[in-house]
Amino acid sequence: MSNIKVTGIGGGTGLSTLFRGLRNENIDISGIISVTDDGGSSGRLREGYGILPPGDFRNCLVALSDAEPLLKKLFQHRFDGNDPLSGHSFGNLFILAMEKITGNFEEALEESCKILNVKGKLIPSTLDQINLKATMNDGSQITGESSIQKNLSGIKEINLSSNHTNPNPKSIEIIENSDFIILGPGSLYTSIIPNFLVEGIVESIHKSSAKKILVCNVATQLSETDSFNAENHFMEIQNYTKNLNIDYFVVNSKLDQLGDNFPTSSVVEYGNLSQLNTIVVREDLMNNNFKGHHDSDKLSKVIMKIINNLL
Repeated sequence: MSNIKVTGIGGGTGLSTLFRGLRNENIDISGIISVTDDGGSSGRLREGYGILPPGDFRNCLVALSDAEPLLKKLFQHRFDGNDPLSGHSFGNLFILAMEKITGNFEEALEESCKILNVKGKLIPSTLDQINLKATMNDGSQITGESSIQKNLSGIKEINLSSNHTNPNPKSIEIIENSDFIILGPGSLYTSIIPNFLVEGIVESIHKSSAKKILVCNVATQLSETDSFNAENHFMEIQNYTKNLNIDYFVVNSKLDQLGDNFPTSSVVEYGNLSQLNTIVVREDLMNNNFKGHHDSDKLSKVIMKIINNLL
């Protein structure tokens, strides 16, 4: 069972939520993570030091870690106040320091995995410095993930600012050797799709004999997926993956109000799922304490049922 290779592709909060649940399962876990974040602490470190944005990697490191709770809490600690450290998380600074010591971002991640006793591998989809470029519904052209998210007209089309982006060879190798590939959950246009825009990634997913699982988000996201239903999510992934054959589409079935924590979002409803060329899996996946997100344990149970051929 431990030889089953499961690869998650995405970034942000969604992938770390998935990994937190799968960490204790007897599988080999890899994460292929987007590197287009240019906001907050990650953006400042990227601009100041030329490092790939560390924030999404930090979240996944902690999610996959078996380290002591205090060490995991330390990695997520964010400095406040008005000094130069304000807004930075300790984990981001740690990864930056590790990169300077090792001279290599991938090696910095590997060493960080050892220190945090991480189960799994975390791989950037590209080692190039890249930015997102979007055509918005109001016709404007915007470069930069954080700026794109501020335009409330919505995204018409997303791409990379560079005409040529080299895939990370390790990401291609991992995809092609996977038994299961999980797309999402996470921000559709700024966490999941950016990986597909790197040359060679989509082709390697098509080439892989792995079963492909798409996890639909629980909630819509302001400026990205306002009014999107599950069908819309599926079709947009198809659009950016050249009609990838998706074996399973995992959809949240608990269509509750999201509450005060998510004032700009609504629960993702079904749409017409019967017309999709996939096996639709509908389960209660909602985190009852934070309703706009998946519950890690609920999601991992569904994923393991698919892996064990119980659905």
